[in-house]
Amino acid sequence: MGCGKSYWGQRIAEALNCPFLDLDTFIEDQTGQTIPRLFEAFGEAGFRERERQCLHQTAALLPGIVATGGGAPCFFDNMDWMNANGHTVYLQVPVPVLAVRLLPERAGRPLLQSVPPEELEVFIEARLALRRPFYEKAQTICPYDADGEVYADKVRRVFVGLGKKGF
Repeated sequence: MGCGKSYWGQRIAEALNCPFLDLDTFIEDQTGQTIPRLFEAFGEAGFRERERQCLHQTAALLPGIVATGGGAPCFFDNMDWMNANGHTVYLQVPVPVLAVRLLPERAGRPLLQSVPPEELEVFIEARLALRRPFYEKAQTICPYDADGEVYADKVRRVFVGLGKKGF
């Protein structure tokens, strides 16, 4: 959450002249419901099953760039599936940066809605500790760089020559 998957994914796809798909938007389009509503109606387990189904549908849309939700790699065999069907990139961003980005977005993120602002960094660190083993299975790890242009160039170089296919 908050690492810039959608932001950078769109920009890299534009630079490479290939399609971009945000998995959460795709899920909302396929189900006719918002992500918060899906969490409310079906719980996290029900949402993750729908997420998995939609993730597998993206295979028909590739080559292109797919930005998954932060939890997508951590459920079922999703990370192994993404590695087998594309090139995965972990945008590794420090917790304090994530907290600053996510603070104003808490209301629209089901996992953050009940987290008090003063506990946000602790929550993010704990969640990241659980997810890190999955994220580190990515084929490329791209450490954060505060200089947006340098960071964009790093991420862009990952996809150049990969056939424009990645998660």
